[in-house]
Amino acid sequence: MDLIPFEVFVHFELSFTDVKSLALINKTFYQNIPINIKITEQIIYKPEYNHFIPAFTNIKLTNSTLSYLNLFTKVHTLDVSDTDVSDTSGVSSLGGVHTLNLCNTKVSDVSALGRVNTLNLSCTAVVDVSALGKVHSLNLRNTEVSDVSALGGVYDLNLCLINVVDVSALGGVHTLNLSFTNVVDISSLGGVHTLNLRGTKVSDKSGVSALGGVHTLSLSGTDVVDVSALGGVYNLDLSHTDVVDVSALGRVHTLNLQGTNVVDVSALGGVHSLKI
Repeated sequence: MDLIPFEVFVHFELSFTDVKSLALINKTFYQNIPINIKITEQIIYKPEYNHFIPAFTNIKLTNSTLSYLNLFTKVHTLDVSDTDVSDTSGVSSLGGVHTLNLCNTKVSDVSALGRVNTLNLSCTAVVDVSALGKVHSLNLRNTEVSDVSALGGVYDLNLCLINVVDVSALGGVHTLNLSFTNVVDISSLGGVHTLNLRGTKVSDKSGVSALGGVHTLSLSGTDVVDVSALGGVYNLDLSHTDVVDVSALGRVHTLNLQGTNVVDVSALGGVHSLKI
């Protein structure tokens, strides 16, 4: 059997399992893996796969393979979630990884991960995130983080279920999830594109009037009543609020009023998608 061209794998959408099977019967292929072959599906790593490491782009490690962490310091996507990985496991060497999942681990020191593009630190022991201001997408859900003043440059930021109050530095974030946090003052967030405030203590006194330019806004389960300044929002979720007067919302594209006491919807004829 001749060496199998990379184009064959693309054309037939072959998986890593297919590649491995073919390799076992094709010594030429196994010994000379073309450098342009890249396997993008997630591979749950096993030591017997070592010969294919140059082709891997998406690796999942488990507790049984954590000792091989040093082999994947430059891989595109690395998932070590739900393992016993910790600060002493070599996490500091992973700064060159593009997408890194450390969810539900014992990691606390992330000072070396400022160059990671997409970083999931949810349910970790992380507190200090001052080094992560240049991360593109950052998930800090359900952590002990409270100081987010360094994160104004993050594009997509998930702070759900953390003890954050001061978000004045986050006005430049594109997608911001503050659901179920202690945030009250949101007057600085008018420049955010997608803003989730579900389940917060936000009220009419919190600066809601500054959010009229937000594209997608969730105020579900908040104490907001006055929405007169939100007519320019494209996608607006007011479900389970005490909102009654929606006369200013006739130009909203998508509007969720489920679980409210809104009765008069005569002004909403121009709404494209309406849930009541």
